[in-house]
Amino acid sequence: MAEATLHIGGHGLHLCGDDTVEQVMRIPGMSAFSVASCPCEMEVRFGPKIQLPNCRWLHEFDIIDGQQRCRFGIDTEGTYYYTFDHQGLLRYREGDGVDINMNGNTEALRFALWIAYAMMGVKLGAVPVHSSVVVCTNRAVMCLGESGTGKSTHTRLWLENIADTHLLNDDSPIVSLIDGEIRVYGSPWSGKSDCYLQESHPIAGLLRLEQRKENSIRRLGVVESFAALQPSCPPSLAKEEHCMDLLVDFISHVIEHVPVYRMGCLPNADAARLSHKSLIG
Repeated sequence: MAEATLHIGGHGLHLCGDDTVEQVMRIPGMSAFSVASCPCEMEVRFGPKIQLPNCRWLHEFDIIDGQQRCRFGIDTEGTYYYTFDHQGLLRYREGDGVDINMNGNTEALRFALWIAYAMMGVKLGAVPVHSSVVVCTNRAVMCLGESGTGKSTHTRLWLENIADTHLLNDDSPIVSLIDGEIRVYGSPWSGKSDCYLQESHPIAGLLRLEQRKENSIRRLGVVESFAALQPSCPPSLAKEEHCMDLLVDFISHVIEHVPVYRMGCLPNADAARLSHKSLIG
């Protein structure tokens, strides 16, 4: 049996089963999170074809630039399923790990592992958050926003104009609550960038970006902060009651301890300087 151990978001992830484990470890970025051993609170098993029961389907969406249709559902026994067109199937029952049967598509497999981490991680207080993250003087700023709002542009402007900065992740870092501390971690899921860093930092603030004709920033209250963060969490978690309860607990704890801002910005150096002054000082 093939095996591997990854350390992601402060948690151990054990992979086991057939030769798919070796395919996983060839995916760009995965090897950066490989460890010889560590305590593992999550497990993904790769193996034979999974039987799909009758499900109540909760969410349908596209991945790989619209090339593949996915569905998320739950059966009568409370087991969750994801289908990936004809490429494979993912099954998760809380407390029993994840089973994945895939058909060789590397991008679909990468996404299936992201889903597996999100489903198991939310119970542990570890959630992938769609964002671009820049680190300055050991404090992280997470740029949130819909696709095309300029998250990567804004972090690039920090790198170009703010001293002592580096990029942590450009698509899906992990926000984790461990031993009472909230930190953001690099991950193997970093979009089109090759930024796969096995490091973590305290969060100076969350920055919800909007394109505007002038630069402005304001700190949000509790309700607005929740509304700013929730859309950047894995969408399927909000489609089922138990998953949403776990997600609400997670978000509530984050916004209680981390300031959230809304920023209207231009793609210029002044925008980076304004957010740096407001969040880092």
